[in-house]
Amino acid sequence: MHKHDTRTVSNRIAQQCARTMQADGHDPADFVRQTGITPAQLNEPGGRINAERHRRMVAYAQHVPPHCGILDLDVTHWFAHFSGVAHVCFNRPTLRSALHELLHLRGLIGEFDFMLMSENGTRIEIEYLSEFCPLGGAMQALANFRMLALVARAYDMGAPTAFQAHFRGKAPRFAPAISECFGAAAAFGQARNTLVFDAPNLDLPFAQFNAMLAPHALRHAQGQLQQLQGAQLFSARVEQAILDLLGNQGTGDADGALLLPALCDGLAMNRWTLQRQLQQEQTSFRALELRAKSRESRRLLRETSMSVAEIGDRLGFSSQSAFTRFFKTQFALPPARYRSDAAGR
Repeated sequence: MHKHDTRTVSNRIAQQCARTMQADGHDPADFVRQTGITPAQLNEPGGRINAERHRRMVAYAQHVPPHCGILDLDVTHWFAHFSGVAHVCFNRPTLRSALHELLHLRGLIGEFDFMLMSENGTRIEIEYLSEFCPLGGAMQALANFRMLALVARAYDMGAPTAFQAHFRGKAPRFAPAISECFGAAAAFGQARNTLVFDAPNLDLPFAQFNAMLAPHALRHAQGQLQQLQGAQLFSARVEQAILDLLGNQGTGDADGALLLPALCDGLAMNRWTLQRQLQQEQTSFRALELRAKSRESRRLLRETSMSVAEIGDRLGFSSQSAFTRFFKTQFALPPARYRSDAAGR
């Protein structure tokens, strides 16, 4: 089996996908079933969606015809939930710096796709690449190119920059609107997803640059990115893998005797290697198991109608009383009281 993928994407992407699916007539409950993304995960402030659920969502979204609404979103809509990226990219000393920071900070939006920038004189080419590219990834590329164009045009010193957009796959019905949006004819059925434009002002000083605010904005955004990447320590991967196993209802993996072998199988390593790597981060399988079960127990109490006994059984406890003792030790109150307090009763 492959090692557990710890990369994530902002839940804002999933929110937009869910809204689009619903507007197209799809049952919201079907979105949850097909993607594994719960309403709580969709609505969590600053939430992230893991690799498997993101892959399932992208596959499910193939059922929705492309929509032109993406072209109507302005800077405020695009960057409303990624203010750290916006504060940096719209306040750099030059367009070159703005483009480089946008490509560097894209991990705050998602870690499954990226853009490569190449230069030939004043000619700039941006290529969009993604692991999950149904139908050539044209619509994902369109969203990213639209965001990049908004940033680049903020640095215009005359006529609006015209972008030559090239997409894999066939043209959608609103292809003329894409050409109008980018200021030049868009081409489809191409070998790559690319955005090409001339940038004679690439290194000219940006007149609106605020030199006092820029370093603070950059440090803040870099700190957010480092925090996200820091969460990808091996111990964090292990904890997420345990949570995934606990979420596989009916597999029996939550039982103490089965959880460790199932975890090692999923991570493609033996238990001795697992324990040794965890020791290097000053933790252990048992500590991560308890933390994961603490998190999952609270989630199940908040988000489901499962009884306390059913939750205890799902998490591998021998009895309801054993689960209640565990929960009281962790949170200083019994599970029923926690559920009542969480519901505001």
